[in-house]
This record gives sequence, structure tokens and C-alpha cells, in this order.
Amino acid sequence: MKDELIRKIQDVLDRRITNEKQVVYLLVEIRKLMDRDRYNDPVLRTFSNWVVHTSLESQREGSTFILTEFDQWFIDLYERKKKSPHLKHISLVAFQHSLVDCFTHFGLKAKFVRDLVAWKKFTRLYCSIVSECPITFRASKTTLKYVKQVELTGVSEPIFKGIPFVRWRITLQNGSTQNWGFNLW
Repeated sequence: MKDELIRKIQDVLDRRITNEKQVVYLLVEIRKLMDRDRYNDPVLRTFSNWVVHTSLESQREGSTFILTEFDQWFIDLYERKKKSPHLKHISLVAFQHSLVDCFTHFGLKAKFVRDLVAWKKFTRLYCSIVSECPITFRASKTTLKYVKQVELTGVSEPIFKGIPFVRWRITLQNGSTQNWGFNLW
């Protein structure tokens, strides 16, 4: 008998994803599968968290990756006087790769992750969801030099080549805050 959770996920994947409810349901079910089978992918966990949480207080891999990536970005900016081109863990490309890896691992078939038009539709729906539900990352397993917490404050409509723009508020260790925006691609 086929695993019921995998069957539910495959049922969603077999349909065209056209609304936010499908995106949320898919990511919640994937998280259940990941937790049940101890499948570790911090990028996928982070993107899944964004659709259902407003704050992450526990020291998990996803929070640690986000916080350390921002901390490294500030180290590069302040100490090396260079700005990194992008942040990997908030990239829709990294999200896409993580989904492909997860689906492959569990033997799931999903056309939308390999079709550019379908992927853009999925990401527009995803961005619409997370833009309405800001999330704050506060807990890191590692010591951070500059960053205390980061908060996703919103996702803007695509301005350049259909690429969503994510707005972040970063609280530094000294208590000051900075607002930054990054493309999700």
C-alpha cells in the first residue's frame, strides 16, 4: 500500500497549482513528510516556514542559515567593503533546487518545478502568501557578529524582469535597525 502522505502530496503535484491554498497545503504536507522521515533540507524548511509562521524562536537549521547568511553579508559589507551579489537561502532558485531534490528523494513527480511558466506562477503565489505574513528569525545555533534578528517585512511586485523584491528589516547586535531589499532570484 502506498504511503498516504506521499499519495496526498502526489495528488497535489498531479494538478496544476493555481491558488495560494494549494501552495500552502503542498508546503505543509512536505514539511510533515520531512519531519516524519527526518529529511534535512534547511532551504526547503525555511521556505516552508515562511508560509505558516510569523516568528521562529527555536534554534533550527533554517533560522541559523538565514541569520548567519545575513551576518556574513554584513561582515563582507563592513569588514571587506564589498556587497555580496545575493543571499542564497532566500533565493527562489535555491528553493526550486530543494524542491526538485526533495521530490526526487521521495519518488514524487512534479512538472511545475521544471516548467518556467508554471514555476513563475507558483512563485508568484508563494510570494503573495509570504508578503502578507512577515516572519522574524531570532534564534541561531551559532554566534553572530553583527546580526541579532532579521524580519521579512514584505514582498514587492516584480519591478525588473518579473523578479520579486523582498524587503527585510535587520536588527543589529547594537540595537540599530537597517532596511534592505533583495531580489528573490
